[in-house]
Amino acid sequence: MTRQDATAVVTAACARIDQQAESRTTPGPLTGLQVVTDNPRPGLRRWALSTLSLRGGREIYAELHHDGTVLLAANLSWHALRNNHRADELASLGVLVHQNYLGACCHDVCALTSELARHLRLDSGLLLNAALAAGTSKNAPLIPVVVDFPGLTDVPDHARHPRKIQPVTTTLLPTDSDQAFKESAQELSTDLMNQFGLDPQL
Repeated sequence: MTRQDATAVVTAACARIDQQAESRTTPGPLTGLQVVTDNPRPGLRRWALSTLSLRGGREIYAELHHDGTVLLAANLSWHALRNNHRADELASLGVLVHQNYLGACCHDVCALTSELARHLRLDSGLLLNAALAAGTSKNAPLIPVVVDFPGLTDVPDHARHPRKIQPVTTTLLPTDSDQAFKESAQELSTDLMNQFGLDPQL
């Protein structure tokens, strides 16, 4: 792929997500990557997009490999408890995981993977893996943050705070309809959030 090809793939993934914007309440990592979409950096048989060097915003990193592999990583804890009076107390207990943003990540990785597969004309099924990891400490509990009506964030009392989340998988076809595409994203989100004892809210 050329740099222009990589930019076109990310732009197409963003356009596909924008078509389904009415069903989303939280912008995902592809929205955050738009500031660097026009200038992906070359890597070893891949193109990389990153906001890590921008400092001050959410940390997002993506790779588009020439063989069709996609990597998308984002900081789920950034501003997870904005405008919450318990923010400092809860943040000190472990690593926060914003439920809505996690759902948006699952949606965006499906879009990015699908668009890269279409660009490369891949015709086989795609296997997607999703995982959560605490970058600060392996023993830090992961704490889910939900958004309640009318948009306030909180940590449910009944939620589990696991120290490890099992990776989850789903499949996707490059030719999948929008409905099948949304179902794959929902499956990833559901399987991750169920480990907190919560229902997903994409």
